[in-house]
Amino acid sequence: MIILRRVPALAVFVALSSGLAVYEHVGLWAFVVVPVMFAAVCACSWDEDFPGQREIFFAGLIIALVCSARMYYGITRPLPDEITFTQETGTITDVRTWGRIYVATIDTEHHGKLAAKMQFAEIMPGTRIKFDGVTQQLKMSWKFDERKFWRAQGVSSWVKIRNVEELPAGFSFARVRYRLSRKLTMYMPERVGQYLRAAWLGERIPVLTLNHRKWGTSHLLVVSGFHVGLAVLCASAVFGADVIILSLVLWAYVLLTGAAPSALRAGLMIQVGLLARVLGRRAEGMNSVCVAGVVLLMFRPFLFWDIGFRLSVLSALTLSAMYSRKFLWLAISPAVWFVTFPQVSYTFGDVPLVGVILNLFAPLYFSGAFMTASAGAVLRLVNFPLSEYFMIAVEGVFVLWEKTADFYAGLMPYMLGWNYYCVAWERDAVFCRVQVLGIFACPDALCYDRRKCYSVRSFPIKHFPLLLSQQGEIIIIISRVSQLPSL
Repeated sequence: MIILRRVPALAVFVALSSGLAVYEHVGLWAFVVVPVMFAAVCACSWDEDFPGQREIFFAGLIIALVCSARMYYGITRPLPDEITFTQETGTITDVRTWGRIYVATIDTEHHGKLAAKMQFAEIMPGTRIKFDGVTQQLKMSWKFDERKFWRAQGVSSWVKIRNVEELPAGFSFARVRYRLSRKLTMYMPERVGQYLRAAWLGERIPVLTLNHRKWGTSHLLVVSGFHVGLAVLCASAVFGADVIILSLVLWAYVLLTGAAPSALRAGLMIQVGLLARVLGRRAEGMNSVCVAGVVLLMFRPFLFWDIGFRLSVLSALTLSAMYSRKFLWLAISPAVWFVTFPQVSYTFGDVPLVGVILNLFAPLYFSGAFMTASAGAVLRLVNFPLSEYFMIAVEGVFVLWEKTADFYAGLMPYMLGWNYYCVAWERDAVFCRVQVLGIFACPDALCYDRRKCYSVRSFPIKHFPLLLSQQGEIIIIISRVSQLPSL
């Protein structure tokens, strides 16, 4: 695979990711890494016989520099100091639990997006309010970096609100989400309502989260390419291949689910594919993933440290790399599990091994379950005759999954945690290389292979930059750390 010929956006994405990966260690010098890394990636797959390669290289270099400058602005832009204001208006876009309290995000007219702590969830999403307030800076500690977390969500500071006055509410996706959530809770059977609130609205349902974490299938509850793809597939079945209608349905669904990073990545990726269809060009899955990643990092660089964004990009890159391989589709789910395992285990703790088995058929099962439940829910919400009995049958589909998953979890009750001694040694570099359909996944360090790749010895990287082999195969590096252990 020649990078500049088939997936030029990959080189840009690798360069931006590499710059952000070393930002905490070298500060603003990290943005000097971007053009250097872009040139290094292109050098790994340079082909003098490819006409027009130099023009593409310089165009990509300019794009990398522009994106790097935009990321520099996004990261170094100063946060607002403590400001007291009155008579501000805004809309509550989300209310979430935050330990023992709640946090409401408020999209204001003059101060951007703010986050307000509340003892009770007394303000509902979609509510338009007028209030007085005092902003407070986001904090950073060794336990938790509020700045990275909240700025990845677009929030600029905390705010203490007072003298709150509710205003007449206009249209907002937050209000639609809240009303639809109530209807699904009231009119659907318990499990159907919970799964549809997760799939349609991006809600976090505690009981479902606990169960799927036990089964290793938590990704089915996070709105990502799986759900967005199903939405576009259903829309194409109803409206045909009209790109404008499909694009409207696509972004309406992404906004309805709360526009999480994984949903935005999937939406941009599918939109690139739709635009390629209009232009009469073949859509390259990996190029679409990288274009989406570049756009998101350029406008919101703190997403790089968001676990949802990282897992979404890693999974999409793995799927895109394996998509063209025939007769080996059963290996896709185990490959994605392996690639995302270090990040998942580091963030959420031990990972159940039963997930490797269940993920062989869980996506296909839930594809049918979600589409059937969605069709039945629409009929139920419009009071179609006998629809309540149909929804009872759909409830049985989800209960059957729970019983089956519990059975397999009982047969394989083993958990796997990440540690450096699970890998092999080669001189002074720790490496774990698994070749799966042309993909090399290196959880801990850059692997050194004299025959296939350009690499760096014993260089600890903190996140997931990508390198390329001489033949253009992809090396996905998932690393989180600090110090590599020594012999």
